Amino acid sequence: MLKSEFKNPEKIIFKDFFSSTSKIQNMKTKFIFILIVLAVLNSCNKRNNTVVPTKKPTDTTTTESYFNSDTIFVSKGHSFQVLTIDPDFKNSDTLLVLVKRDSLAIFKTYTNKNGLNNQEFIDFNNDGFFDILFSRGDQRGPHELYLYDSLKNTFVKSSGFERISEYVRLKSNSNYWYSYSRAGCADMNWTSKLFTFKNFETVELGYIYGKGCDDEEPQSIQISRVINNDENDLKLIKNLPYSVLNDTDKWSFIEEYWNKNYQKFK
Repeated sequence: MLKSEFKNPEKIIFKDFFSSTSKIQNMKTKFIFILIVLAVLNSCNKRNNTVVPTKKPTDTTTTESYFNSDTIFVSKGHSFQVLTIDPDFKNSDTLLVLVKRDSLAIFKTYTNKNGLNNQEFIDFNNDGFFDILFSRGDQRGPHELYLYDSLKNTFVKSSGFERISEYVRLKSNSNYWYSYSRAGCADMNWTSKLFTFKNFETVELGYIYGKGCDDEEPQSIQISRVINNDENDLKLIKNLPYSVLNDTDKWSFIEEYWNKNYQKFK
């Protein structure tokens, strides 16, 4: 048999050739079949993994609100969590404020949502502890300030702060602030208060009334001392002509006066 094969080598060559060709075709067929199977499986898999949005059950009593917040930070080695929760019940106008210190609730209060446009957690009174400030009406009041009481480990609402608007800390002494408020006549009449904090209370010390309305005579800038933190009990200490503002604007005048003269109102 080997003899005959060697006698006809061309038969062996063609036999091997056709055999190889057949094998290649079979491999191609199998490869194409495998690709088709993979494509089908992949298509099925995609259909099975499609995420179908599910509708959450509608809660008829509460709605999400932009007032809701959850703030966590570390202060003086302790972890604080401040939550503001807006239940938004029908006819509700209150916002729940809850503070936890190291997971223990230390403060809870409610504030009015009306006009509320900002909430800040800052060291307002410069004592090294963070405070909570709720601002309303583009910083035109009435605002609410809660100062941290480190001895009782809670927050105390600073009474009198609701009368303060557009506040600025003094550059000459960081324990004092002044405010600015419009008083009519297209902002030609205005007021400014010098204030500080004592036992968590907002204490007014000085008062400036700028009377610049053209319809009022005489135009003047009246500077007074506030007696016993009563804004209705004022002692006039200086009366300036409104013309002192000819060389400067009222905001620069207010800033310069309080920074230079705050000690007179202690």
